[in-house]
Amino acid sequence: MKGFATQNRIKAPKNQTFDPKTFLAAVKQKALEKFKPQTKVRLVLRARMELIRPTANAQSVIEVRNFPSKTGIVLESTDLYELWNEIMGQILENISIFQMNGSGWTFHSIVSLDIHTVKYKPLRGGSWVPSPKFLADKKALINMRHRNDRKNAEDAQCFKWTVAKYLHPDIKDPQLITKKLEEQAKSLNFDGIKFPASLKAINKFEKTIPELL
Repeated sequence: MKGFATQNRIKAPKNQTFDPKTFLAAVKQKALEKFKPQTKVRLVLRARMELIRPTANAQSVIEVRNFPSKTGIVLESTDLYELWNEIMGQILENISIFQMNGSGWTFHSIVSLDIHTVKYKPLRGGSWVPSPKFLADKKALINMRHRNDRKNAEDAQCFKWTVAKYLHPDIKDPQLITKKLEEQAKSLNFDGIKFPASLKAINKFEKTIPELL
C-alpha cells in the first residue's frame, strides 16, 4: 500500500467458516502486536465475494475484494482496544455498504487481514517562527521568543517558557523570554523531560504540579 513501509499478513485457516466479524475478533490479539507506538496503521480485510449470475444454470462468480480501514495513529497514550474497535467497525461497514449497493455480491469467505504500518513522524517544534498573520492579528496569542535571533533559532524549550509565562504574566513585552523569566522557570520541575517536549513528557510534567490542572 502506497505510503506504508511494512506489511504483515494474517491468513485465514483453510476450510475456515469465519464470517468477517468473527475472524477479526479471532485475530485481534495477534494484530495488536503490530500496533507499535509512534506508527500509523491501516488494515485491509481481503475477502472472497460471490455473485450468482441470473442465468439458467445460476453460474457463480467468486472474486477477492479489499475492504480497508482508515489510517489510525498509535501513540504512547493510545487505547489500542478502542482503536481496534474503531478500525473493525470501519471494515465491517465497508463490507455492508458493498453488499447493499445493489450489486448482488455476497460474502463467501476470508482470505487474510493485511496490516500496513509506517513510522509516524509528527511535526515538532525546534525553533521560533513568526505566528501566521491571521492569528497574530487576533491579538489573543503570545508567541514566546528571545530578543536574540540566534537564541530563537537554537531554542526548543517553548513548552517551558509558556508554562513559566502562564505562572508569571507580564504586561510589558509578554512574548519575550527574559532573564527574569529564565530564573522563574527554574522553580519548575522539568527533570527527565527532553525538549522539544512530547505529549508524553507534558503528561509527566502535569503530574508534578496538580495545582495547574
